Amino acid sequence: MQTTGAYWQLITQLGSSSLLFPVLAISVATLWISNQKAAIYLWLTALTLAVTVTLTTKLLFLGWGIGIASLDFTGVSGHTLLATSILPILFFSVGGGAQTKLRNIGLWFGLLLGFAVGVSRIVLGMHSISEVVAGWALGLVVCSVAIFAIKSHRQGLVYLQILALCLLLTFCSTVPNYIPAHDMSIKLALYLSGHNQPFTRAYFIKAKTPS
Repeated sequence: MQTTGAYWQLITQLGSSSLLFPVLAISVATLWISNQKAAIYLWLTALTLAVTVTLTTKLLFLGWGIGIASLDFTGVSGHTLLATSILPILFFSVGGGAQTKLRNIGLWFGLLLGFAVGVSRIVLGMHSISEVVAGWALGLVVCSVAIFAIKSHRQGLVYLQILALCLLLTFCSTVPNYIPAHDMSIKLALYLSGHNQPFTRAYFIKAKTPS
């Protein structure tokens, strides 16, 4: 059981902001050098909006207990969102000017990784199914915007994407994130709401219990 848990911890780290923000930066640099400025703008705009929606749902619940009890929804899964928004673009662009089949394989591989990250969040008890589905759906929108905006000509400096892949192997571990996104969200929610303690999923159970 411990081995299985470690496996899912490894998978879930593929969606951490500590890992994916450097990967995003490298992917953006590659697209910029390849004169894909329009794709960068659309991708980052869509990603920013999706992250804003995700953060808003988290703050509403952590600070005020606003969620959807019937769906066990306390906020969009950020790990699933980031993995599905960034990894498919990374693997899609690694192919550069390679055959379309190779690029499509990279795209589907990235989407599969995003799905695996979502499953890991459920298995590890970090998110409910509804929260993961919401994150994957938002990630698909962001990914689709980027894919349709990227030009079909050969992209330069493919080694930058290889470096991003190395980052995946180097930083993908079960150690704590050096960007404590969840802790930062809690602190921001408490600051905005004025409460001393964040709301937890147990709040739904208490709300359903007759007084």
